[in-house]
Amino acid sequence: MQDTNRTQSPYIKALACSAVAFALAIVAQFLGYTLPSFTTRTEAVSQLVALVMVPGLIVGLLAKKSTREWPLWLIISAFIALLVVVTTVHEMTAPMRA
Repeated sequence: MQDTNRTQSPYIKALACSAVAFALAIVAQFLGYTLPSFTTRTEAVSQLVALVMVPGLIVGLLAKKSTREWPLWLIISAFIALLVVVTTVHEMTAPMRA
């Protein structure tokens, strides 16, 4: 039988990254920093939830399906990289949604 070390609680770790990113985004919004595509606070909060949850779920899935254990630094790094990609795509497609 093959002994593989799997990541313990990959979704919890990745979604914890999402929760921290969401909290930082809300604080930034109250300080006046926001993405250009957000027009109202309600719209911003609902879109922020989606923007931080998608990378968290993807990273959690990747860590769960991996045959080797993902250290916490790898989960955080992958989350940040995906968050940048998702946010960039979100901002690039904003004129199409308007």
